[in-house]
Amino acid sequence: MDTEFETLLYGQQFKKLYEKASNMITERYGLHKVEIEVLLFLKKGRGDTARDIAENKFFSKAHISHAIEHLTECGYLVGIPDGQDRRCIHLTLTQAAEPVCGEIFKMREKLMDTVCKDITAQERQIMRQIAKKIARNINEELDV
Repeated sequence: MDTEFETLLYGQQFKKLYEKASNMITERYGLHKVEIEVLLFLKKGRGDTARDIAENKFFSKAHISHAIEHLTECGYLVGIPDGQDRRCIHLTLTQAAEPVCGEIFKMREKLMDTVCKDITAQERQIMRQIAKKIARNINEELDV
Protein backbone atom coordinates (compact mmCIF):
# COMPACT_ATOMS: atom_id res chain seq x y z
CA MET A 1 0.00 0.00 0.00
CA ASP A 2 1.21 3.54 -0.72
CA THR A 3 2.68 5.34 2.27
CA GLU A 4 0.71 8.50 1.43
CA PHE A 5 -2.53 6.52 1.17
CA GLU A 6 -1.86 4.78 4.49
CA THR A 7 -1.15 8.16 6.07
CA LEU A 8 -4.48 9.44 4.80
CA LEU A 9 -6.40 6.40 6.06
CA TYR A 10 -4.74 6.22 9.46
CA GLY A 11 -5.07 9.96 9.93
CA GLN A 12 -2.30 10.43 12.49
CA GLN A 13 -1.03 13.63 10.88
CA PHE A 14 -4.57 15.00 10.67
CA LYS A 15 -5.19 14.09 14.32
CA LYS A 16 -2.12 16.10 15.34
CA LEU A 17 -3.22 19.05 13.20
CA TYR A 18 -6.78 18.84 14.58
CA GLU A 19 -5.49 18.77 18.16
CA LYS A 20 -3.32 21.80 17.46
CA ALA A 21 -6.24 23.68 15.91
CA SER A 22 -8.66 22.78 18.71
CA ASN A 23 -6.29 23.64 21.57
CA MET A 24 -7.63 27.20 21.79
CA ILE A 25 -11.18 25.92 22.24
CA THR A 26 -10.18 23.26 24.75
CA GLU A 27 -8.22 25.80 26.80
CA ARG A 28 -10.79 28.62 26.61
CA TYR A 29 -13.80 26.48 27.49
CA GLY A 30 -12.21 23.60 29.38
CA LEU A 31 -13.55 21.02 26.95
CA HIS A 32 -12.06 17.75 25.74
CA LYS A 33 -12.03 16.49 22.16
CA VAL A 34 -14.99 14.17 22.75
CA GLU A 35 -17.03 17.07 24.15
CA ILE A 36 -16.21 19.22 21.13
CA GLU A 37 -17.30 16.39 18.84
CA VAL A 38 -20.55 15.90 20.78
CA LEU A 39 -21.39 19.60 20.46
CA LEU A 40 -20.56 19.53 16.77
CA PHE A 41 -22.66 16.40 16.19
CA LEU A 42 -25.69 17.87 17.94
CA LYS A 43 -25.32 21.23 16.21
CA LYS A 44 -25.28 19.54 12.81
CA GLY A 45 -28.57 17.83 13.73
CA ARG A 46 -27.48 14.30 12.85
CA GLY A 47 -29.15 12.86 15.93
CA ASP A 48 -30.01 13.81 19.49
CA THR A 49 -29.33 10.85 21.76
CA ALA A 50 -26.22 9.30 23.27
CA ARG A 51 -26.90 6.22 21.13
CA ASP A 52 -26.92 8.37 17.95
CA ILE A 53 -23.55 9.81 18.94
CA ALA A 54 -22.07 6.38 19.74
CA GLU A 55 -23.25 4.91 16.44
CA ASN A 56 -21.89 7.78 14.36
CA LYS A 57 -18.75 8.96 16.13
CA PHE A 58 -17.31 5.62 17.35
CA PHE A 59 -16.47 6.92 20.81
CA SER A 60 -16.97 4.59 23.74
CA LYS A 61 -20.25 4.86 25.62
CA ALA A 62 -18.31 5.79 28.75
CA HIS A 63 -16.57 8.70 26.99
CA ILE A 64 -19.87 9.91 25.57
CA SER A 65 -21.57 9.64 28.96
CA HIS A 66 -18.81 11.66 30.65
CA ALA A 67 -18.89 14.23 27.86
CA ILE A 68 -22.67 14.65 28.14
CA GLU A 69 -22.42 14.97 31.92
CA HIS A 70 -19.70 17.64 31.69
CA LEU A 71 -21.46 19.57 28.90
CA THR A 72 -24.66 19.54 30.98
CA GLU A 73 -22.77 20.81 34.04
CA CYS A 74 -21.30 23.60 31.88
CA GLY A 75 -24.80 24.57 30.79
CA TYR A 76 -24.30 23.67 27.12
CA LEU A 77 -26.77 20.76 27.04
CA VAL A 78 -30.09 19.79 28.51
CA GLY A 79 -31.59 16.33 28.45
CA ILE A 80 -35.26 15.87 27.71
CA PRO A 81 -36.82 12.47 28.46
CA ASP A 82 -38.59 10.80 25.56
CA GLY A 83 -42.37 10.75 25.89
CA GLN A 84 -42.59 7.11 24.78
CA ASP A 85 -39.43 5.59 26.27
CA ARG A 86 -38.27 6.98 29.61
CA ARG A 87 -34.84 5.36 29.13
CA CYS A 88 -34.20 7.56 26.09
CA ILE A 89 -32.97 11.10 26.69
CA HIS A 90 -32.99 13.62 23.85
CA LEU A 91 -30.10 16.09 24.03
CA THR A 92 -30.64 19.73 23.16
CA LEU A 93 -28.05 22.47 22.91
CA THR A 94 -28.65 25.54 25.04
CA GLN A 95 -28.13 29.16 24.04
CA ALA A 96 -24.87 29.08 26.03
CA ALA A 97 -23.50 26.52 23.55
CA GLU A 98 -23.94 28.81 20.54
CA PRO A 99 -20.67 30.79 20.89
CA VAL A 100 -18.72 27.57 21.50
CA CYS A 101 -20.27 25.90 18.46
CA GLY A 102 -19.54 29.00 16.40
CA GLU A 103 -15.87 28.81 17.32
CA ILE A 104 -15.78 25.08 16.60
CA PHE A 105 -17.23 25.64 13.12
CA LYS A 106 -14.73 28.45 12.43
CA MET A 107 -11.85 26.27 13.62
CA ARG A 108 -12.94 23.37 11.42
CA GLU A 109 -13.47 25.63 8.41
CA LYS A 110 -9.97 27.06 8.81
CA LEU A 111 -8.60 23.54 9.25
CA MET A 112 -10.26 22.36 6.03
CA ASP A 113 -8.94 25.42 4.19
CA THR A 114 -5.44 24.48 5.37
CA VAL A 115 -5.78 20.80 4.49
CA CYS A 116 -7.42 21.43 1.12
CA LYS A 117 -5.16 24.25 0.01
CA ASP A 118 -4.33 23.85 -3.70
CA ILE A 119 -7.11 21.27 -4.15
CA THR A 120 -9.78 22.25 -6.66
CA ALA A 121 -13.52 22.03 -6.00
CA GLN A 122 -13.71 19.15 -8.47
CA GLU A 123 -10.93 17.29 -6.68
CA ARG A 124 -12.68 17.86 -3.34
CA GLN A 125 -15.88 16.37 -4.76
CA ILE A 126 -13.98 13.33 -6.01
CA MET A 127 -12.33 12.97 -2.58
CA ARG A 128 -15.76 13.06 -0.90
CA GLN A 129 -17.06 10.36 -3.23
CA ILE A 130 -14.04 8.17 -2.62
CA ALA A 131 -14.17 8.74 1.15
CA LYS A 132 -17.84 7.69 1.23
CA LYS A 133 -16.99 4.49 -0.63
CA ILE A 134 -14.06 3.74 1.67
CA ALA A 135 -16.22 4.38 4.77
CA ARG A 136 -18.97 2.14 3.37
CA ASN A 137 -16.44 -0.63 2.66
CA ILE A 138 -15.00 -0.40 6.16
CA ASN A 139 -18.47 -0.36 7.76
CA GLU A 140 -19.53 -3.40 5.72
CA GLU A 141 -16.43 -5.28 6.82
CA LEU A 142 -17.04 -4.31 10.47
CA ASP A 143 -20.75 -5.13 10.14
CA VAL A 144 -21.69 -1.64 11.33
